[in-house]
Parts: sequence; C-alpha cells; structure tokens
Amino acid sequence: KMQALADKPQSYFRIPKEHRSRSDWQSVSNILREGVGRSTLPCVKLRAVVDAAKEISSLDSEERTAFPESTFFDGAPVPAERRALGADDFLPIFIYCFVRAGIERPSALCALLGTMCDPAKMSGETGYYLASFNSAYMYVHELDLTQADNDLSVIFDA
Repeated sequence: KMQALADKPQSYFRIPKEHRSRSDWQSVSNILREGVGRSTLPCVKLRAVVDAAKEISSLDSEERTAFPESTFFDGAPVPAERRALGADDFLPIFIYCFVRAGIERPSALCALLGTMCDPAKMSGETGYYLASFNSAYMYVHELDLTQADNDLSVIFDA
C-alpha cells in the first residue's frame, strides 16, 4: 500500500490547500526515513517521530512567512488564506510524510515504540506524536485502495 500511495499528490491525502508544501514536506519525510526507519535505538526512533511532527509546524510556518501571498496547490500558486495549522490539518500531512518516508515494517515499528515508550511520556507531547504515528500507520493499513483510488474521504469522513 505504501508503494501505491507514494506518488500520490498532497491533495489526495486531503491536505488543505493553504497548508500544502512547496517542498512536498521533504524534510519531514527525511526525518522519518532516517531517524525512525534507519536508526537502531528505540529512543532515537521515538525522538525522530517527535522531531518530524515538530518539523511540520516549523516548515508550514516558514513557508507561509516566505510566501505570504500564495500557497502551493499541486504545482501552481493560489491565493493564500491565513489559518494556523490545527490538529485536523496536521494528521493528513503526517500521513503523507509517513507514506513518503517508505518505512519498512511499520506494524512492528509501532509495536516496538509503544512498548518502549516510557508510560510517563504517553500523556505528554511524545505520547501525542506517537499516537499520530500509530494513526498514520492504521489509516494506511485499513485503507482499501479499490475504494479510495481517488479519494481518502473513506477514511477521513468515516
């Protein structure tokens, strides 16, 4: 499924047009690919999940500042609406980056991170971003590509 979704545009993942990235969120995908996918220590993997999530907010803010009059809409600039990045905007972006990172064996990775995470951290920032990582995996895992060929509303509107 990850391979089938890897080349889909940001619009396929229902990332709001005012939050689509000119860089295709490449820095976030790289953090996930290198820090989560290729590192060996669970604590480094967990830190990379948090770093990747924070990079989404940072990159979104940076791109909105650099290009205040327009946003990137699948290849063409369009007038931008000023809106802060909210949780409903964050998850589709995180799913997009999760897919683009091409992480191997994401199911085992989710189990490992959930087991190795300090229970005291599960109610804070680390827990929130780990839950987002698990949600990204579950969305992709449960996605029926025959139903969602051109529309992820089957999982986001359910």
